[in-house]
Amino acid sequence: MPRITVNVPATTANLGSGFDCLGLALDWWNSITVEPARAFQVKLRGDSQGLPADESNMVVEHIRIFYDYIGAPLPTLRVTMTNRIPIGKGFGSSAASLVGGLLAGNALAGTPLSAQEILEMANELEGHPDNVSAAIFGGFTISAFDGHRVVCAAVEPSQNWRAVVYIPERALSTKTARNVLPAQISRADAIFNISRGALTAYAFTTQRAGFLQIGMQDRLHQPYRVPLVKGMSEMLDAACGAGANGAALSGAGPSLIAFATTNAQAARVRAAFVETARKLKLNGETKILKLSARGAYIAQA
Repeated sequence: MPRITVNVPATTANLGSGFDCLGLALDWWNSITVEPARAFQVKLRGDSQGLPADESNMVVEHIRIFYDYIGAPLPTLRVTMTNRIPIGKGFGSSAASLVGGLLAGNALAGTPLSAQEILEMANELEGHPDNVSAAIFGGFTISAFDGHRVVCAAVEPSQNWRAVVYIPERALSTKTARNVLPAQISRADAIFNISRGALTAYAFTTQRAGFLQIGMQDRLHQPYRVPLVKGMSEMLDAACGAGANGAALSGAGPSLIAFATTNAQAARVRAAFVETARKLKLNGETKILKLSARGAYIAQA
């Protein structure tokens, strides 16, 4: 059995208007190294606060789920996880653990499943395909579930674009963020989001960032999540006022994401986030990230 390392990118979902359908991989990675051992071991490195260092860990659970799926016994393993993606902050940490576990199991078992089959498993386990699609395929992804399978289109993003992210100190659970959403929406709001989601997809596929300012507007989830994210409206307004091409919650939040097409523009948006957070007395961190055309990949020792 080989010693393998699975590298899985952080992801941002929704991008404002594309609720549960649009995703994007970021150049920010978790690593999972799996190797044979005499006794099961789990080692945690990096941002691992609160994660279990035993077989109940989400990565190990999904390696087990994979082996159950193919009808094979789980081998005894040493699993070492280096976590860089913050937990509960809107960057697909659970999707990274889920995808990482499934891909580790698949690699250890000799790759019996295709990337599409892994996506089907991941979507069923996660409940929505936006983060897992971007984690698996990389780039900007558009995912649709037709009741039987996930159809995913992945587009390579511009290497010049930057994501400017504000990461609040406190986490927000996806369950809490979903519980505030209404069960029904109006036709006007549906039309509003369909038009904006189409513009966002066009902006990423043609690398025309000017369409993101309108394209990332949303009426399906962000207005209802404002009370959950302190300073959200002011921070997004500040980013756009500093020249961001578009800004939104990252996933279910509480982090915020804005896009820029140059390093200088990204620096101005970052400064606006920092200054507005200072004025609002918010505690958090701001980063400038590249977009990743690459999804999760396997390295063998």
